[in-house]
Amino acid sequence: MQTLFTIGVLVVVAAVAAAIWWRSQRKSAASRESHWFKAFAAERGGTFGSGDGGPGPSFGVFHPTGRPLAGAPEEPWVEFRLGDRPVLGIDTHESYRNFDDHIRFRDLHVTQVRVPPGPELRIVPGRPLSMPTLPPDSTLDAELARWLAANPRFGQREVVIENGAARTWGQGCATRQNLTTEAQYLADLADHLPPALWNLSGGAS
Repeated sequence: MQTLFTIGVLVVVAAVAAAIWWRSQRKSAASRESHWFKAFAAERGGTFGSGDGGPGPSFGVFHPTGRPLAGAPEEPWVEFRLGDRPVLGIDTHESYRNFDDHIRFRDLHVTQVRVPPGPELRIVPGRPLSMPTLPPDSTLDAELARWLAANPRFGQREVVIENGAARTWGQGCATRQNLTTEAQYLADLADHLPPALWNLSGGAS
């Protein structure tokens, strides 16, 4: 009798768990389906992805920290063109540890623009430029320092350039305004960087 009761409880628990999973999957699918990226892609002649395992963007996808993502991102993404440059926008999340020691998530958006291949370059506001793939005393350091001094507006956002893409990110969900503004910023940055950066031997990291 006790065995039957135990089996019954397990069946009920499994059914409840399955119902919760099914509901979350349906809500997630509905959310992806209604994401504004879909309309934005149609307006711009671009491509919309909803993390459903379909084809990915036409150029590499990277997490803000530099961690490569396998294939298309699981989060909603849109690829469109800004002039002659492909632009990728991703709505994602980042985890953080709350004061009560629980892990929470906050909204984050990533904007990425295709640029010519070159060595890795990192710009962090308030710090010198960093080129992790170059020797510390590279002759390019002084040129980049002069360039940033002459173009201080490009030192205002955290930017990573590597693997043929320039990307930046910010708190909150992606919007039409922040995607297009950040894409224009990255395109201007790439257009104004010293030619020596793109001509440097060694290519991408």
